[in-house]
Amino acid sequence: MSKRFKIVFGSFAAVVIGIGATAFAISTQYERHLDGKVEDLFAARNPTVQTIVTEDHLVNLPDPVQRWLRYSGVVGKPVPTSVRLKQVGEIRLGDRGWMPFTAEEYYTTDPPGFVWTASIDFTGGIPVSGQDRYIEGAAALEMRLFGVIPVASDSGPEMDEGDLLRYLNETMWFPAGVLSPYITWESVDDTSARATMDYEGSRGSGTFYFDEEGRITNMIADRFDREYGAIVPWSTPLHNYGEFGGIRVPTEGEAVYTRDTGDYAYIRLRVTEIDYDEPALYQD
Repeated sequence: MSKRFKIVFGSFAAVVIGIGATAFAISTQYERHLDGKVEDLFAARNPTVQTIVTEDHLVNLPDPVQRWLRYSGVVGKPVPTSVRLKQVGEIRLGDRGWMPFTAEEYYTTDPPGFVWTASIDFTGGIPVSGQDRYIEGAAALEMRLFGVIPVASDSGPEMDEGDLLRYLNETMWFPAGVLSPYITWESVDDTSARATMDYEGSRGSGTFYFDEEGRITNMIADRFDREYGAIVPWSTPLHNYGEFGGIRVPTEGEAVYTRDTGDYAYIRLRVTEIDYDEPALYQD
């Protein structure tokens, strides 16, 4: 090997190492930034004494909602001030195929909010990580390739309302959360009821559907579809139930936008773990 080649090769290797070190530093900083948003969520939590759910809390609710809350097992238990869970599943963006993902999600009930942190195995095994979050009424989406290169970001009034509806929908994993003063109910029929959430200037409504036993089977709402650029029907059909911490909740489902071109399912997931009133990041 010539001296010149050694010098050039050594310089190239130094550049590669420098780029790698910089990318690693940026990625690490990004992970801390995402974790910090979870800490912000929990920091805003109201530290008041927990409320124990009683039959008196249910009397003015529509019959199918009462049936759901009794079936879920929340009566006699506290309304959780925080919730955390883990998910696995598949997601797709646009006309790309299904891509596997894992996620952790964190919630507070007073005030209502969530942070969903996901890692997606993008096409060719390229990792994409990021968050969809809703804190103090403000929603934000951010995703990065390798934790370094931004590939998606969004915020604004449409996002705020969309994530408000997402929060309302995901009370299915902490049913006592629907007793929130920000959520009101109206009867529809024996197997469905309409919920409306009004918080920090955003408002959204969705119809919850239940079976005879009291299990929630779906929620349908009109929601802005970012990719389609329009408000369309949005549904979240559910397939299985499980129990975590003595609370019965759905464990498998999907989310679907109904467009003029037909139904577009964009996520399929399974909940693998739920913890109530443990306001801390998972330590993997």
